[in-house]
Amino acid sequence: MVQRARLAPKISIKHDDEVTLNRIENILSTLANQDALRIFQLAKDGIVCSTEAIKKLGLTQKRYYTRLSGLLEANLIQKDEGAYRHTVLGSAIYKIVEFLGDLVERQEQLELIDRIRQSKTLSEEEKEEIVRALAKDKIEEFINLIDGGIRPVGIIYRFEDVVEGTIKLIEKAEKEVYIASRYTENRIVEAILNNLNRVKEWHLISGDKSNLSQKFQLLRIMLSHPKMVKIYYEIFRSKNVETGYVEDLPYSFIVADRRYVGIEIPKPGSNEFFVGFFFENKTLAERLIEVFNLLMARSKEDPRKEFLKEHAEKIPQEIFEEIS
Repeated sequence: MVQRARLAPKISIKHDDEVTLNRIENILSTLANQDALRIFQLAKDGIVCSTEAIKKLGLTQKRYYTRLSGLLEANLIQKDEGAYRHTVLGSAIYKIVEFLGDLVERQEQLELIDRIRQSKTLSEEEKEEIVRALAKDKIEEFINLIDGGIRPVGIIYRFEDVVEGTIKLIEKAEKEVYIASRYTENRIVEAILNNLNRVKEWHLISGDKSNLSQKFQLLRIMLSHPKMVKIYYEIFRSKNVETGYVEDLPYSFIVADRRYVGIEIPKPGSNEFFVGFFFENKTLAERLIEVFNLLMARSKEDPRKEFLKEHAEKIPQEIFEEIS
């Protein structure tokens, strides 16, 4: 049966914690008004002039300042250098409000998913396949959700979702990417090439044992996927790419911009994929980079790079023509 990806909640509420519940109630009560929501939305980019804001929102001064006062008291906005802007709490709550808005817009889709799950005529596998098709952008929604500092954990049970999540992090990265992988996945390699010059630094470790069979591996790629030879050639010769090979990687991971992390865990006692995680955590990102540097320090040259250096002149030149 195909298992679905799910977001595990990071925050739990203790129902006996009256102070916490009162604070949550205060925030929800403050935002349970369209005037307040519109002012809160405007404060995302900063409200420099209240007179202009009142005119833009079409509110009376009394309605405007009443709701503005409530947002200030709830610590959702603050006056910063002459402008009303989101606090850190406000920025996080705003992302939740945006996400809630997306869910409301997709209410019919969510209701359809509910009906599918309650169906008596479909098998569990059929239900999961249909639900996955309807929610195929889950990984993308996760990547967008963490932009504002909210830190959910994405638990992934399918290898193809790990690949998709890794590609999303590669596309999101701006400064540096660290990847240590037990696999050779062409879609990820292509994503690296497509973003090669945009991202400043690449640090790549391969742990795929099949790459040790240099001649067989490269000849197989040339015959079945000649485009990949060009891609590897471009990656290996790039000055902003560091590569290495470690034969016994315990797990695969990616770190993007020292902030976003993806980890693949193999099944205990075997090398098969078991589960993956995607989340935001700067501390873990730094620790994984330390692990990466230790691995790189004892790494060998990537067999594919070594093979290309030795045999590049023997590879048909048409392979190195521009890829359309």
